[in-house]
Amino acid sequence: MPFRVLAAPTGLVGREPERRALSTMVEFARAGRGGAMVVAGEPGIGKTALLSHAMAAAGDATVLATTGLESEASLPYAALGDLLQPLLGHLDVLPPPQAHALRAALALEDHDGEASRYAVCMATLALLTAGPGPILVLVDDVQWIDRPSLSALLFAARRLTADPVAMLLAVRDTSLDLVEAAQLDVLRITGLDGDAARRLLGMLREGRLSPAVAEELWRATGGNPLALADICGALTDDQLTGAAALPEPLPVRAGLQRAFADRITVLPEPVRTALLVVALSASAAPEGLCTALDLLGVGRSALTEAEQAGLVRQEGGRVAFAHPLLRTAVQRTAGLAERRRAYEALAATASGGERAWYLAADVLGPDEQAAAALIRAADEMRHRTGHAEAARALHRAAELTADPDGRARLLLAAADDAQLGGGLTDAAVWLNQARSLAIDPLLGADIALAQGHALSRRGTPAIAQRVLADAAEAIWPADPRRASELLMAAVEPALTEGRYQDALGYARRAADLTADDPAAAQVVLAEILLVTGDVPASRALFDRHEAYVKSLHPVAAAGALSLVGLCRAWLEDYPAAVGVLADVVGAARRAGALTALVRALAYDAEVRRYTGDWLVGYVHAEEALRLARELREVAVLGFLSVTLARYDAARGRRGLAEERLAEAGSIAGPLGTPGLLPLERSARGLLHLVAGEYPEAIACLEGMREFVACAGPADLDFLPWCADLVEAYWRAGYPDQARERLAELAARAVASELPGRQALVARCRAITTPDPRAAEVYFREAMRRHRERPQPFEMARTALLMATTARGTGGRADRRSLLREALVIFERLDAQPYARQAAAELAAGGEPVADRRNSPLSLLTPQELQVAQAVANGMSNPEVAATLFISRKTVESHLSSAYRKLGVQSRTQLVRRLLALDGQDSGAGSGRLGRTVGSA
Repeated sequence: MPFRVLAAPTGLVGREPERRALSTMVEFARAGRGGAMVVAGEPGIGKTALLSHAMAAAGDATVLATTGLESEASLPYAALGDLLQPLLGHLDVLPPPQAHALRAALALEDHDGEASRYAVCMATLALLTAGPGPILVLVDDVQWIDRPSLSALLFAARRLTADPVAMLLAVRDTSLDLVEAAQLDVLRITGLDGDAARRLLGMLREGRLSPAVAEELWRATGGNPLALADICGALTDDQLTGAAALPEPLPVRAGLQRAFADRITVLPEPVRTALLVVALSASAAPEGLCTALDLLGVGRSALTEAEQAGLVRQEGGRVAFAHPLLRTAVQRTAGLAERRRAYEALAATASGGERAWYLAADVLGPDEQAAAALIRAADEMRHRTGHAEAARALHRAAELTADPDGRARLLLAAADDAQLGGGLTDAAVWLNQARSLAIDPLLGADIALAQGHALSRRGTPAIAQRVLADAAEAIWPADPRRASELLMAAVEPALTEGRYQDALGYARRAADLTADDPAAAQVVLAEILLVTGDVPASRALFDRHEAYVKSLHPVAAAGALSLVGLCRAWLEDYPAAVGVLADVVGAARRAGALTALVRALAYDAEVRRYTGDWLVGYVHAEEALRLARELREVAVLGFLSVTLARYDAARGRRGLAEERLAEAGSIAGPLGTPGLLPLERSARGLLHLVAGEYPEAIACLEGMREFVACAGPADLDFLPWCADLVEAYWRAGYPDQARERLAELAARAVASELPGRQALVARCRAITTPDPRAAEVYFREAMRRHRERPQPFEMARTALLMATTARGTGGRADRRSLLREALVIFERLDAQPYARQAAAELAAGGEPVADRRNSPLSLLTPQELQVAQAVANGMSNPEVAATLFISRKTVESHLSSAYRKLGVQSRTQLVRRLLALDGQDSGAGSGRLGRTVGSA
């Protein structure tokens, strides 16, 4: 049952399409197909009235509703606690960690240490979807919802797909950026049309309205219902009938606040004081308000008078304004002294963080006592995972601090909390302010380090690199270790920007500055040495510092470990690569550390492309892509787009691959991450090569070659783009150019001593030599090298080329064996263009191939596969939901679909089926589907 009434559903005029849209959402929720929608529009446009219509249409559905209050925007989880109040008696249905986190966030129990905010998000989703439904969730004035509550609500909203839950969030159109990252459907509310406006005015002042005046009011207000209602109520009968002129200017749009202010200024002073206390209160609880009014010497009857005047009402155990703009108008009409007195009275009735806010409000100039109280309040908020609110408290404390270094330290701390709370823009602004204030050079270095990380995450590597390098140069005489840390941080944005030699220089300098304890810097140096081509030196450094790498915490050092895992794959040490990344993925899942998880999943997806675990890799890439978009991790988002495009290109999914590459290209623009460009071009080259478009493939791959040449010596042969370029020239009929590119590839591959690269060189030599017998020798060398360090896709390509280009050598049985081997691998990987070619070659040789369908596993969506494998690994549905950050009903929906596609009816049958399919896959590579949820 609803516990808060937003507004009476009567009087809604027009809005037929909008009402149908909302009613449809309610009906879909009844049918178990939940969803979420944002209702956006200017103040007074009718968003609240539409939510009320949805409430009326809910029938016997459970309605949960709350309204954002500007005074509560600083209180973490205030709105969430209000919304979930009717469901809190069912917390025992949640997994204990989630229930514990939610209770702590809502201050229902003490909590030692910091609870995961993602556990709170999962608890919110689980609580909303735990019951049979249907449930209608209504959230008005989202722009004033506290950020932790909003994060939890958006987290749930994105995942309401197979649950009988509909969520409607009303927000001002100027605040749409608060919900954009959630990528929800948006219902934009515009002004009423002329007929609807006239009907509304006629209802408000029946029989007293001239058609000409109605037309003028409609045009002047743009059809804003609230403006129409307020103006209509303020005009005299003569003005409405046209007997007297309308006032000039009319209080419309920009004057809407003034219309509210005029209603307030005519009130008796005690009522205005009561309204001001309500406007400034963080809780708006009647008991606290009345106590504050008593301290101010204002009778409690003043609050009753305000309610009788229709300005406030009691709902859900609190006092609320009849319209949010009234609150702003009350605050604007009050003088500074009046506001100060009201805040002091409220502070006398409050404690903890709420009292700190009151004491610091409207303080002019430095106030160290108020700042200290805010710092303590920030600690309290942080322990309840209110990072965004802790950031605001620390920022306000900085404003009240006189010492420049003290202010800078507080701004740095505020920026750290802001980043954890998802406020990258605020963090960037505050860090700029902190750098301009800092006098202590060591503090300036710490601020620069934080700035570099923030700028890298936002997709501006050029600026990040400059900030970090300049700070290191300034600090190294005083603190070489800090300078080394700054230089190590500069390596990644330099690589992202495509400045490989700059990155190498930073890494070497960092290692020199920490010669007494070189492990961290030398691991970074090993990574950049690998990228720039010195494979033996890179391998030696990795091996030397293997113990240091193993000592790193899989979450705290997730970024460093993830990159080590990727580098191990480039060194063709695939077991080590998969192991490192699986450890990070598993630890990040358990900790709810999504920033760490998204990068580890992204790199693991790339590694699985080499190892032939394509089902697992694609699942991880899709999950990481979803998380990267939610977290706005721009650099990782581009990497993932390219990785998925490679998978899609090899599988013949051209349209999808082109969409991925278009997104990567937009991210790799001149102001973005240009280091992504060569990767995008190499993937596009493969796409054209698969499609038989050889000139286009050559153009793309030559573009990558030129980019790398301009960037300086770089060894990107761990991606087989150079071999693809040789093959493209050969297939296009340019053998001389093919041999020229082969010479470049061979020079690097021989120095690397890596079997996988040498296999590609041997394959390229085989297709470019005119001597059939030499070709067979090279092909056999390539296959031998492939089997030393299996890369199933490349090995199958070599077998297919050997069987189709060396027909004059070897026996027919050998050729058929090669084709069969290639076909099995291509079918397992779902590389359909190559599989069709292998099947056609077998048929041409007199061995018809049956129309074999793909593995049933390929019929599952990435998330269905994750869910199925997690269940097969022994997880319960709630555990799967918590691990994959989805609702339990979504788990049930995916599991039912997987059962149907795999032809099973129970968990036991599912386990047997997956084991059987995994065994089939492992026969041609390393399926190991048991890792699809990353050792969760």
